[in-house]
Amino acid sequence: MTHFIGILVPVLIIIVSSFIIWRSTDGFETAADFLGRKMNNGIKGATINAIASSMPEFLATLFFLFYVADEGTFTDSLSGGLGITAGSAVFNLVIIPASILLVFRFSGKSVSLPIRRRMITRDGLVLILANILILVLISKPTIRAVDGFILLAFYLVYLVILRLTWQREEAPGSSYSPPDIAKTVNIPRAIMCIDLNSWILGGKKIKAPRAWLLLLVSVIVMSAGTWLLVKGTSLLGEEEYPIFGKTFYGLNFPLIFASVLLAAAASSIPDTMISIRDARKGNFDDSISNALGSNIFDISFAIGLPILLYTLIHGSVEMSEGVRIWSVTTWVILFFINIIVITLFMSARKLGWRSGLFLLAIYAAFVFFIIEEGADREWISRIVSEVMSMV
Repeated sequence: MTHFIGILVPVLIIIVSSFIIWRSTDGFETAADFLGRKMNNGIKGATINAIASSMPEFLATLFFLFYVADEGTFTDSLSGGLGITAGSAVFNLVIIPASILLVFRFSGKSVSLPIRRRMITRDGLVLILANILILVLISKPTIRAVDGFILLAFYLVYLVILRLTWQREEAPGSSYSPPDIAKTVNIPRAIMCIDLNSWILGGKKIKAPRAWLLLLVSVIVMSAGTWLLVKGTSLLGEEEYPIFGKTFYGLNFPLIFASVLLAAAASSIPDTMISIRDARKGNFDDSISNALGSNIFDISFAIGLPILLYTLIHGSVEMSEGVRIWSVTTWVILFFINIIVITLFMSARKLGWRSGLFLLAIYAAFVFFIIEEGADREWISRIVSEVMSMV
């Protein structure tokens, strides 16, 4: 039973963390919609929505670096941050558009996503440059504070580009509509469901101070969920770990592969939910720009700031050869996925449900590669043996 329970416990932790992260997206969406109500379509999705929905990746990288390091080593813990960011980037780029297309398809609403090439060109080019930049930085054996600073500077340049684009944008403003807020609050239900809108707004009209408070509380709640996510992922990747004085066995998965495959999908729930809701409101530009903007934020800010903070505190560190090879391989694959998907976006005026199936096929191939490269297949025979003995 030690092998079965050793995998079941981390999986349950990841499921709980996913629920917490998912529920915190409602507060994010409400606050982000209000705070970005004056922004044009495509700009809000690439900034406020992208930053808000990408907080799990940023928080997870911090937790991986400072709290879940393997015996205090930097490179193993950094691989978790690099893995969750890479996996989330793939998830955002292929699953979010695919989800929007297929959700509308199977709900009986035949819809296609209109593509504005100017926006795709802007965010797509920046995303590819960010991918190249992170590849150059992680291919070096030594990580320094200047590497984190370069990534942050890259994001600041992107914000300047967005600001200039916003001023010149000819598209109409975002179609903001006030959220439906219940006049009475069911406190027990709000607590059980982690209904942050009810907690903070309490049936009152949303205003700027309450919107910022709602955003802050959402970050706090998401931080708790992200910490659980990182903890569950790290346990699942262990060969063995103790609980209450007893030894249990995980998947013996390299941390970067565990975070790419599991933590990334869980942390990308906010991105997916916000983008689907934007599409349902007709904000198709925001739904796509959120996915691209989230990836740019993940690569430049969510990795850059934690690296900068860690190296300023602990100094420059050496990347282990194994982590460097795994990281570069994963990010090279992500680079080619970026090229394929952005080319797809650029070559079509609209995306239909068949494009959604193609995007799902890309993600399935990515998952297969991760499992093929990182899996310790002995755990399968162990679990089978334990289940057979129970029967």
